[in-house]
Amino acid sequence: MDSCSVNGSLASNNVDDDASCELRVDDEIEDWVPDSPIKPYVGQIFTSIDAAFDYYSKHASFCGFQVRRSTQRSRNGVVVSKYFVCSKAGSRDISSSSREDDASESSRISDKNVGPVKRRKTVSGKCHCSAKLALKFAGSESYEVSSFIDKHNHPFATDSEKQFLRGNRAMSAMNCNFVFDVASSNTGPYRAHGILKELCGSYSAIGATAVDFKNWMRDIKVFIGKHDSDMILQKFEDKRETSDNSFFYEYQTNSDGHLTRLFWADIEGRKSYDVFGDVVSFDATYRTNKYGMVFVPFIGIDNHWKSVTFAAALLDKEDIQNFTWVFEMFLKAMKRPPKCIITDQCAAMKAVIPKIFPHSMHRLCMWHIVKKFPSKLGVVFCAESLFMEKLNKVVWNDSLTPTEFEHGWRSVLEEYKLSEHPWLNEMFELRQFWIPAYFRDKPMGGLLRTTSRSESSNFYFNHFVQKGDTLCQFYMCYESAIEKQRNSYYQLRNGDSKFPKPVTETQIEKDAILHYTQKIFYKVQKEIKAACYHMSLADLVVVDGMKKCLIRDKYVKDKLFQVDLVLSSNDVTCSCNLFTRVGYPCRHSFYCLGLSAIEKIPPQLLTKRWMKNSVEKYSTIHGQASGLCSNEEMRRATTKEVWVEFQGCVNEVAYDVDALKFLLAGLKSLRSSGREMVQNPNPTKNEVIANLLGVKPSDVITVHPPLQSNNKGSRKRILSSSEKSVDGRKRVLRMCKTCKLMKFHDSRNCPKKGLKNNMILDPSGHKLDCNPLISGADLNIDEEETFDEDNEGIPRAYGD
Repeated sequence: MDSCSVNGSLASNNVDDDASCELRVDDEIEDWVPDSPIKPYVGQIFTSIDAAFDYYSKHASFCGFQVRRSTQRSRNGVVVSKYFVCSKAGSRDISSSSREDDASESSRISDKNVGPVKRRKTVSGKCHCSAKLALKFAGSESYEVSSFIDKHNHPFATDSEKQFLRGNRAMSAMNCNFVFDVASSNTGPYRAHGILKELCGSYSAIGATAVDFKNWMRDIKVFIGKHDSDMILQKFEDKRETSDNSFFYEYQTNSDGHLTRLFWADIEGRKSYDVFGDVVSFDATYRTNKYGMVFVPFIGIDNHWKSVTFAAALLDKEDIQNFTWVFEMFLKAMKRPPKCIITDQCAAMKAVIPKIFPHSMHRLCMWHIVKKFPSKLGVVFCAESLFMEKLNKVVWNDSLTPTEFEHGWRSVLEEYKLSEHPWLNEMFELRQFWIPAYFRDKPMGGLLRTTSRSESSNFYFNHFVQKGDTLCQFYMCYESAIEKQRNSYYQLRNGDSKFPKPVTETQIEKDAILHYTQKIFYKVQKEIKAACYHMSLADLVVVDGMKKCLIRDKYVKDKLFQVDLVLSSNDVTCSCNLFTRVGYPCRHSFYCLGLSAIEKIPPQLLTKRWMKNSVEKYSTIHGQASGLCSNEEMRRATTKEVWVEFQGCVNEVAYDVDALKFLLAGLKSLRSSGREMVQNPNPTKNEVIANLLGVKPSDVITVHPPLQSNNKGSRKRILSSSEKSVDGRKRVLRMCKTCKLMKFHDSRNCPKKGLKNNMILDPSGHKLDCNPLISGADLNIDEEETFDEDNEGIPRAYGD
């Protein structure tokens, strides 16, 4: 028969509450006797109870049932008899569960303030199976099989069902390592289970279910528990010791011993800051850990025009005290302040930066401000009028002087009757902190036209972390993100050994290929090409050994650029100040150098930060990276080597069946030999987790975990109307039958619908012309100036 019966009939859904309702198999049902090559027998001797149980378990797994330990008898502290039974032995007393549910229900009804008690629904497979194995003490620490009943009153699991038996499910060392490792890339247990299935070939080959994977990650969090702060500080201390004090970290606690502030910087970040630390972008990221602490990375731009992380911190609050401390720690680790620091409009940062970095420029991120325009002025107004297009030409134009900017700003606001708008006037009062015209003569290291480096880096880090991570898990995810970031840097550095194709016949372009990284060279190449084809000489005079050139740019009307060339040193300065702001010569300078037949870029125009291998050549910070801090890290490193070697073996014989069989036989032999060498073949769960984390919890908690923080930011917050409208960029333009324009709306929701004389209103209530011949633009911001150079949109993550 294929089904078990209950009291002689098939199980029914109708259960008498007063009955015992035991599951029992009818006597007429035939017995199931498994056939196994490893079947135990009476008189068989085992060296221990565990050895006997393992043998019986293998027999059960092979046949398709499970076993469990049952009763035992002891005499003088020695077990003299032990029983192992089928997992379906005995019965479940359902009546006791019913009484508990009835008691819970009555308690819920008697107390109106208590909600319904939810109990987990459980099932039982017990059906009075009599199969068992009995052991008796045989002396000399050995046990003999005294009784063995191999008849079962239930069918066995099929081949496709055996994988779900408890005896066939186990979190192997490979499974534990795999789930733990992929979690550092923000891959959850369920997705990890699916990925491992593809690697193993089938779900049955994994040896564990997705729920087992999930429970394993839960066990790691439970293991960390209240030792979270102690464990991450111990990890940092190990890193400092193995790096000869090159790894820097500091922390602070409150009066109750709870961690409140944590700052760290490794030697690679400090070396990068030594070369690229002229401009630093600083912003907070939220929902990166279970405590709600704010994650604040220090970001810059490397010589490949990519984001680079110098240091990072975790803070419990965004206030003056915390920012003061973290900036002091940054200055202590890096030894010198940045020339310019870019932040959002945080009032606490604005108050602290002049005190800690008195000689550093403080600038507000333009992207954070510009993206607020639609929400402050109205989405429809910004999208359907030409206001943003005209204002962007003034705001983003770094060739304007402060006077020219102020005139252009007022002109645009007066045109659209927005001169009295309070928020616009507030932003105008802050113009010296965010408008490029006021930084045109300051070194900005490529961040003058920033696309929010911090915002894109925050978006990048959020791909690796989760809000439920402990501090230990968060730092491992952070290390994974940094490793990917630096691997992308190494890849770009390797690409510098190849030479781009020149587009002109000038020798100075070929000289630029030898000095600049590929990304920067393409920017310089653009300037050289413009110097060859778009520049013309308006005037030239030589005074006191200095050649003064007035140059006309084809694409900049009504303006001349003055270039001064010192003939004795070939030192060049231009009124556009591109070299001062960014660090490479402008097209006007290249044109003047060409007039003087100079075929190589003067050394004073070669900025170190844009050169090939700039960190290796110019960094003055000395130190070594953190070595292997623990036996676990050495084990993991060796495991990777073994895995690489194994893949190499497979690759050598991948297309030869006989060679594959030979390799398989060799691996089986090595597996047997390796098993004999292992001193602790079955470590406990806590030992495995401690090895994975690389640090063990101390017996006494010295630093308690952070208290739950409630900060202002959240990456899961409700989106504003302007942010929701960004989704419209993904939609296809359509022809509106009302306004006759290609827009993201149609005649049903056209802003002109119902308005007379083809007029719409601006935020001040004034009418604007909606002539169909004027196309308008949806937040028409120059892609090159406000989005990433690779045109991947905002925010763009480094290395993605």
